[in-house]
Amino acid sequence: MKTRHLALAAALALSTLAGVAAAQAPIAPTAPPPLPEGVPAFEVAQYNTFTWYGRFGYTNAAFIDTGDGILVIDTGWTKEDGENLKAQIEEKTKGKPVRWIVMTQTDIDSNGGISAFLPTDATVFVHARAADPLARGVLASVPGRKSPIVVGVSDRAILAAGGRRFEIVAAPSSAHSEYDLAVLCNDNGLVFVGDLVTPGRCPTLTGAAADPRGWMEMIDRIGKLNPAGLVPTRGEPTKVVQQELERTRAYLERVVKFLEAQKAKKAPEARVAAELSLAKLGDYCPPQVDNANALALYRRMRDDGTFAAPAAAVPAPPAAAPR
Repeated sequence: MKTRHLALAAALALSTLAGVAAAQAPIAPTAPPPLPEGVPAFEVAQYNTFTWYGRFGYTNAAFIDTGDGILVIDTGWTKEDGENLKAQIEEKTKGKPVRWIVMTQTDIDSNGGISAFLPTDATVFVHARAADPLARGVLASVPGRKSPIVVGVSDRAILAAGGRRFEIVAAPSSAHSEYDLAVLCNDNGLVFVGDLVTPGRCPTLTGAAADPRGWMEMIDRIGKLNPAGLVPTRGEPTKVVQQELERTRAYLERVVKFLEAQKAKKAPEARVAAELSLAKLGDYCPPQVDNANALALYRRMRDDGTFAAPAAAVPAPPAAAPR
């Protein structure tokens, strides 16, 4: 595992955000690995008078002051990450309430920290395909706990909150996951992209629902938002927007073309793995990650070039509290 810690500078440019590159494992474990020695549990940078973002554990999260409340984007991997995020919101905004939470994806390594915010009066925005499972699962009401309002976004939603305007864009189909959202804050020009763009890190295509074609479509939709900067869930925020979007899209396109050629030859997995080293799919992807990405997709690739999707999983409602 290659992990690096970047110093947090005092300037307000996006490139100053401290970050830790998480392990590029095929499947994220339910619990994160320990942070490297000397790396603090969280670091926060202020972008302007109403925008903060930071690393909480291994996950980037952000919060924006709308004037009469706070909008939070992603909540960290663990409940501890979420508690640290809540404490920073309390400190930086002088106790303003959290009124909105946006999940750019529902993976536990990005939003396991939601448990720290429950119960909540906040409205939670998620991809429309995740709204019912979450409302019946982790966000469901239980005796003695109020459930939040859950809003599912199927294409695009506009949130006018206090003095701020946000555009929430949903992936039309599976991309990095089944449930990807991107969030533009019109007042600072930043787009919060989840794992759809991971500056300085290879995209991870090993998820059971990852679909590079849907991912490329979402990259194009992000580009049309004309962002001034990108804030990912993994990797460093960046103002080099078009370069990062094009870099991610080019990698996805190369992966698809390579796999299509292998599928046309009905190549066995062993042959696919052997040819990967010659293909050099991504100049910024370690060979082992290229291998994991390509083979995970190849196993799901149908003869027509589409990718098999996992069966939808509906979380069970939480058990009633003991009497």
